[in-house]
Amino acid sequence: MRIRAIVTACLVAALALSATGCDPDEDDRARNAQDAGPAAVGDVEVTSCKVDDELQWPSATVRITNHTATTSNYVVQIAFEDHAGRQVTEGVAAAGPLPPGQDALEHAQGTADPHGPVSCRVTDVARYASP
Repeated sequence: MRIRAIVTACLVAALALSATGCDPDEDDRARNAQDAGPAAVGDVEVTSCKVDDELQWPSATVRITNHTATTSNYVVQIAFEDHAGRQVTEGVAAAGPLPPGQDALEHAQGTADPHGPVSCRVTDVARYASP
């Protein structure tokens, strides 16, 4: 489980670096970026939400389905909330490049013990057209 969290963090960092100012095609990428709001949220479904037995950290499995006509990359933020609805921690899942009509199962890992059961909520989805 710890390896999965490290791999996810590395993937998110790589996606973030590829979208920053290191690339001369940054303006083109920004123009090709698709909406990262309500439409992109519709591409994500939480399929599992639980506290990991080994780490005592919450984890979520999300199904990301590319409903666009363009191969896209996704970064999904998940809030892990306790029984009172307070956010305990958050996690990130990433997928890409994902061809049109295809889906992927990805995992988001929190990094705090919620001291009980959790619920999972998608808080943000960034969807970018693949170069």
